[in-house]
Amino acid sequence: MNPLFPRTRFGFLAASALVLAGGVPAQAHTSYMLPNIFTANTEEHVTVESAFTEKFFQPELAVDSVDFHVILPDGSRAEFETVSKHRQVVILESPLKQDGTYRFTTGVRRGRVGKTALVDGKWQPVRGDAAPAGATQVRTSQTETVADAYVTRKGPTRAPVDRQIGRLAIQPVTHPNDIYLDGKFDLKILFDGKPLADQLVVIDRAGADYDEVKFHQELKTGPDGGLSLKFDKAGVYEIMTRHRADAPAGSQTDERSYTTSLTFEVQR
Repeated sequence: MNPLFPRTRFGFLAASALVLAGGVPAQAHTSYMLPNIFTANTEEHVTVESAFTEKFFQPELAVDSVDFHVILPDGSRAEFETVSKHRQVVILESPLKQDGTYRFTTGVRRGRVGKTALVDGKWQPVRGDAAPAGATQVRTSQTETVADAYVTRKGPTRAPVDRQIGRLAIQPVTHPNDIYLDGKFDLKILFDGKPLADQLVVIDRAGADYDEVKFHQELKTGPDGGLSLKFDKAGVYEIMTRHRADAPAGSQTDERSYTTSLTFEVQR
């Protein structure tokens, strides 16, 4: 066994990361983009589903983004050919006219506005208009989410991968359509283009409910904001990270809660 990639009981290997011990905290709803294929040869169209869920990839609530779009292999922006919105899921379709990598994204989606209060040194959500007893500070907050997936036709290209969407970015170093069981997936977590060290990252796998031990990992980035991952099982995975920061100048709230996710396939 390579000591750089210690095996865990989940059948997942990780380098440059800290596997958190203890119980798994309850997950909030996370948005995702899930294409029907990740690599194409003769296929001329791709279908993508988008939803919020707590269990990947079972749609629970449709993503109501107004910024769904496609980044083409040359790095330019295009719109989806079809966007069909339902209560639990959005179904999107796009042609694959060029060879190369396509990035399918929700774009930047801003969500609900809420408040948090500092009570006994800890921030907690405010229910209703009144701050809880003992609150010494109240801040307004808004969610901002981005969900991505990549599909490559014939051969990978970098332009869509290197384009940043939103402030909180999952930046693949390894091309996201070039991840294999015998290789690794290197990536960095960036905020405003700068690495986030010691940043919590959560990884889930489709169909994990059928595993003897359900797959779920929580890792932390290294000093350079990086993770180097290897996998023991092929399949479709979701990687997600959250970060809270002051909102940009001129915003209607004090801070924003950022969530970014990436759906990818580990190939045999």
